[in-house]
Amino acid sequence: MELADLIDPRDVFIDRQAASKADLLRDLAHLASGRTGIDQGAILEPLIGRERLGSTGIGNGVAIPHANVSDLASPFTLLVRLRQPIDFEAIDETPVDVVFLALSPAHKGSSHLGLLAAIARNARSVNWLHAVRQAPSPAELHLLLTAPAN
Repeated sequence: MELADLIDPRDVFIDRQAASKADLLRDLAHLASGRTGIDQGAILEPLIGRERLGSTGIGNGVAIPHANVSDLASPFTLLVRLRQPIDFEAIDETPVDVVFLALSPAHKGSSHLGLLAAIARNARSVNWLHAVRQAPSPAELHLLLTAPAN
């Protein structure tokens, strides 16, 4: 499973700003709402609920907020690179600057597990993450999603 197949080039953003984890989750819900047509609140509420269970910051400056969304017809994913890292209460306490949002239809609750595994594999690669952080444009960043992590 290649990440590029799961993330549309229009859903890759660089240099976004967020003052806090809550601010970032609101921004992610806003971006996803614009692309899916689902109300921002219907996306934000399950994201916040999932974060209450424990941070989705997986380490190395990467977070994968994810949730099941009632009105979503098919899985939706986006990638955001922040201009400045923020505290995300990550497992390794490293501030987060690379964020993958994974939304699944409520009736297919585990459909994002393959995506989460693919992201986690790449996030372990220091070289891949460095390239992600240096990509000069959303198009270049999307292209990196086709490259295997090493």
